Amino acid sequence: MYPTRHLTLPTLKQRTGRAVALAVLTAAALTGTGAADALALPATPPAAGSTATADSSATVTGGTTADADALREGAAAPAAATLRDRIAAAARGQIGVVESSSACQKYLTGKGQTCRNTSWCAAFAEWTWRHAGVKSVPTTLLGRGVGKWGQEHHLFHTGSPKPGDLVVYGPPAYEQGGHVGVVVSVNRDGTLDTVEGNVSNKVAHRHIDPRTAKGGVKKWKISGYVTPPGA
Repeated sequence: MYPTRHLTLPTLKQRTGRAVALAVLTAAALTGTGAADALALPATPPAAGSTATADSSATVTGGTTADADALREGAAAPAAATLRDRIAAAARGQIGVVESSSACQKYLTGKGQTCRNTSWCAAFAEWTWRHAGVKSVPTTLLGRGVGKWGQEHHLFHTGSPKPGDLVVYGPPAYEQGGHVGVVVSVNRDGTLDTVEGNVSNKVAHRHIDPRTAKGGVKKWKISGYVTPPGA
């Protein structure tokens, strides 16, 4: 049998797969047993065509930096979703909610309104940010008001939208007649995918050209976008 220091991570990965190889090498290092003994496998040469070799200079932490890190941690944990990812996921998860359902009412919690008696696009946008963990959010029920809030907090911009941004239809102002949605995808051709509340009385997905798209009762064009704080 090969001792542990002569059986490298590439060889073990070729025989058993990365996850098992890491576990075997860790166990062998802790107990002093050979990796081949721990595997209970004969120390046979690699299969024909394989590039794996037994490097006599390798140690139990040999291989790439990522492999060494995985050995220390036991397993490589997946990277946490970014704030923008969480916003987009929260918005997508609400597609199809209709204003006549009880599910719609959660967007207006604490506002003393119902989906049936008020425009709720801004409330939906606010809920999406809150649900994703944004700490500071606009609380206005006015779509254009979201843009004004963005200006007041130095978060409003007129170009280069990103997923998680709020898209504002109509000039920023605390006035009625506008609309607001959530950007969930920015496409190579310049188009956007958005999720917007109160579109035909429901939460809807839209695929739009930001140069020509319109929203709100006055059919305003897009004036800009609001970046989520902390993104």
